[in-house]
Order: sequence, then structure tokens, then C-alpha cells
Amino acid sequence: MEKTNWDLSKIYSDEKSFYEDVERVKDEIKKIGDLKGDFSGNFKEIITAMADSAELMQRLYVYAHMKRDEDSRESFGQTIALETEALNNELVTAGSFFQPNLLMLTEDELDKLIVDNDLELYRSYLDKMFRFKPHTLSQEEEYIMGAMAKLEEGPSNSYYLLMNADLVFPRIKSLDNIRLTSANYVNLLKNKNREVREEAFTKMYSTLGMIDNTISSMLYSNINNTALQAKLRKYDSSLQMMLFKDDVDVEVYDNLLGVINDYLPVLHDYYRIRKEYLKLDEQHMYDVYLPLTSDFDSKIEFEDAKEIIIKALAPLGEEYIETLKKGFEENWIDVYPREGKISGAYSWGEYKSDPYVLMNYTDDLDSLFTLAHELGHSMHSYYSRKNNEFIYSSYTIFVAEVASTTNELLLLDYLIKNAKDDAEKLYLINHYVESFKSTVFRQTMFAEFEKSTHALLEEDKVLTLDVFNDIYYKLNEKYFGEAVNIDREIQLEWARIPHFYSDFYVYKYATGFSCAVMLSQNILNKEDNALERYLDFLKDGGNNYPIDQLKKAGADISKKETIISAMKVFENQVRELETLLKNK
Repeated sequence: MEKTNWDLSKIYSDEKSFYEDVERVKDEIKKIGDLKGDFSGNFKEIITAMADSAELMQRLYVYAHMKRDEDSRESFGQTIALETEALNNELVTAGSFFQPNLLMLTEDELDKLIVDNDLELYRSYLDKMFRFKPHTLSQEEEYIMGAMAKLEEGPSNSYYLLMNADLVFPRIKSLDNIRLTSANYVNLLKNKNREVREEAFTKMYSTLGMIDNTISSMLYSNINNTALQAKLRKYDSSLQMMLFKDDVDVEVYDNLLGVINDYLPVLHDYYRIRKEYLKLDEQHMYDVYLPLTSDFDSKIEFEDAKEIIIKALAPLGEEYIETLKKGFEENWIDVYPREGKISGAYSWGEYKSDPYVLMNYTDDLDSLFTLAHELGHSMHSYYSRKNNEFIYSSYTIFVAEVASTTNELLLLDYLIKNAKDDAEKLYLINHYVESFKSTVFRQTMFAEFEKSTHALLEEDKVLTLDVFNDIYYKLNEKYFGEAVNIDREIQLEWARIPHFYSDFYVYKYATGFSCAVMLSQNILNKEDNALERYLDFLKDGGNNYPIDQLKKAGADISKKETIISAMKVFENQVRELETLLKNK
């Protein structure tokens, strides 16, 4: 086995062992069905069977889809991926009775079931489920809500098909007549030729403008569905309902928006610096992705990348580094692109497997950062799985980007400190500033758009195309400042953002990045117990709620100070960037 290919045979060595587990899951599904008739009497057997089958199902599902991703041309991977999706749906359906029955119990009845059946291990797992009781309807009403759930996916599904299947964008005449797509749009805005950037920008929004009322109707329906569900489930708002899942208070969301708004003058300064350095008479919305510096190019082969990452992550301690080295040596990573392999990058695995990484490494700086990022996910998964029972081995989406971003920031710090000249240092600092811009400021602007639109609907206002456009245009004016011409076309940018169909999700990118900045700074500055607290965070898995996990790690995102701390780092980087540009 090549050291640059992952080894999935460590999960299933052959087809026979894979299908033996398929049969075991089918047996568990039948067992769960037989047990559900006496919920309280069979409580221990039910919850044990559900946990065992979920672990088996995870193994099958992960293996099948990773097998398909390593070579999509092979029929075996395609077949088992479809088979495991169908089997997983069967398992979910079989266990769908559990939560409604659990939430019909009183708190005393649940406690008695836990004590009588010696299920203390499951107490936290069950308590997290039971906390939804005040927002759970009667059995008959829940049945209706469940039946209607598929209809709620209508706007999202329609938007996906419209944007990815039906909508055809025009060609870019100023760049070899290539076809504009949603996928290549941002790269076109990075093109040095201003004519290319302006043409891509204009054609993106003129095309969306042909169907803007349709997309407006889809987003309005999506927001309406969420608001109705929140009202029926007795939440104060859609925002509260979506944050309740992670036990996050609305104040966390509001604090993020408040602090970022306070630091918008620093962002405006960055755009002023860009405009002056790039010698733009006017800086338009199609200029804001143009690289500030492009005279640094570095070839970084995979073997060199390994050494760089090991050195850069050394502040995370000997235990972390030794485990990381094991990942390089024991075929965790599928490194290079090849025919049939899926594009992109991810970290995946199942409870008992290696925390695998899929890469398409291309010997450049972007690949280096992507590798460090995905290894952050994998190391988080490694510690979570190693230190917890299966039911507590997965961390939430709220904290999912913290470890990966912490790795990137430690790498960035190492590269900046070891830059061979000012050109390289300038490139790296601008990379840092751009990460803040895209992950914190942009996602917070999206979060503010969501809060405004949902709030209007909850005030019984109608959300029309003009309302969406007006809110979004004014947000661009506020976030980009006077150094940027806010072209009228940008009012329609909301129509190309798929995240708005996953309500109140994008703010997690901003909070996660802010926490990663604080945690990486704590580690680099060798704050008291900073490393131990960070490793404990990685090991916690799904035991505690995400806010509590981050608080113990040293980044209390419920307090404004954590976000302010990240913003001070951003401000310092902008000032250093300006100094380097003046001396260039």
C-alpha cells in the first residue's frame, strides 16, 4: 500500500465482512421493531439495540461512501453507497418511535427508567433529548409535523435544482468565451483583468435577475416554514428555536453582530488600503476579491508539507505531534488527485477506524493549508472517539471548525515567523486578513441578513423581492464602507447564497473562527494550562454542550470579550499589512 493512499481495508478487509454487518443491522432493525410495543418494559433493550445498530450503520455508511469517493468509476462503491443510504433510512424509520415516546414521560418516570435499568451511561444522552419536551406536541400533532417535514424541504430542493441543474449562465467573452458558473464565479473575480471581473459580475446578477422573483418566493417560503414551526413549538422566535438545538442563547448571536459592527471601521480601513495600493480610481464590488499581492509563489511537495505541519503544530505538544505522525505513517491520508477520485477535501471515519483525510494535493500553499485544516478535524475526531463511548464520540457542528481553524492559524503563525522575505510575509499576512474578512465579517453580514428577514416575517410583514434587495444592499453599504462603490447589482447577491436555506447556520463560522483565534493565541503565548485545556476540549466529544466545551477550553463565546480578542488580532494584522505595503 502506497504511503500516499488511505487504507480502507482496515475497516472492511473484504466484501464478505461488509455484507455480514449489513445483515447484522437488518437483524437489529427487526429487533427494534419487536421491542417497541412495550417501551418502558423493554427500555434497556431498545436503547442498547439502537446504539449498537447506529455504530454498525456508521461503519457501513462511512466505508461505502469513502470507497465510492476514492474511485467513482467503480461499480462496487456506487452500489454499496446506495445500499447503505437505503439501509440507513430503514434504521431511522425503525427508531422514529423512540423520541416521541421518551418525551411523553415525566422527568421522574425517565429517572426511574435510568436507575432501574442501570443506564447511567445514557443519562446525559437522554437528558439532551428530554430538554425538547416543552417544545414537543401531542403524539397526533407530532405525527402531522413529521408527515409535513418533507414538504418543508421543498424550497431548498427547488433552489438547489434551479441553481445547479436548470440555470445556465452566459459565457465570458473577455476570457476565451468560457462558461460562467456558480463554481467558477469567485475565481473569475480574482482575475487580474478588470474587464473579466466586471463581465463576470454583471452577467452573474443579470442572469439571476431573470428569475429573481422565483428565488425570492423560495426564500420567503423557507423563512415562513421555519417561523411557523417555531410558533407551533412554542419558541419565542425562529432564531431561538435554531439555537436551542446547541443550547446556545440568543445573546451569543446578538453579541457577535454587535462586536463585528463595532469593528467595521477596521474593515473599512482594509478596503481603503486595498484601493490605495492597487491604485484603483474606484473600487467596485467586482474588485474586492482581487488579490492584493500575487508575487509570491511557492511549490510545496507533500513530503515538505508534512515537515512544515509537524513543526507548525509543535505548540500543541508531544502527544499531539506523535499521533499526527502516526497519521502520516499509517495511511490516514489519500493524498493526490487521480482519475475517478472525488474532488475537494474532507476528514471522515467511523468510531473504531482511523480518522481518514481525503485530499487532492497539488503542491501549493493552498493545499498546505487545506491539509492542516483537515488534519485538525481528524485529530479532533481521533481524541473524541478515543476518549468516549460511541454515543458521546461525535462533536457538534457548532465546534466542528474550531480545531481545524486552530491548526490553520498555528500554521500561519509559523509561516509568517519563518518567512524568507517581506514579499512572502506580506502574502501570508494578507491571507490572514482575508480569512477574517471571509469567515468572520462576511458570515456575520449573512447572519445579520437572516436575523432581519426572519424578524420582519415574525412581525407579520411580507417579504418581497424588494424587501430582500433593500436589506441586503444596505448591509453591503454598512460592511464595505466608503472606499468601495456599492454597485446596485450586489443587492441580489443573497439569491446565490445556498446557506440561507439552512436557517441561522452561518454565524457558527464566525464564532468558530473567533474562538480558534483566541485558543491559538493562548497556546502560542503559553497561557496557564492553555494546552491542557485545549486538549481536554478535543477529548470531550459530545459530552457537554458546545458553549461549555469552548468555555473550558479558554474561549467563552457567550462573552463579548472572546470576539473582541479576535478582532484585536485582526486590527493588528491590518496595521502590519499597511506598514509592509508602505515599505514595499
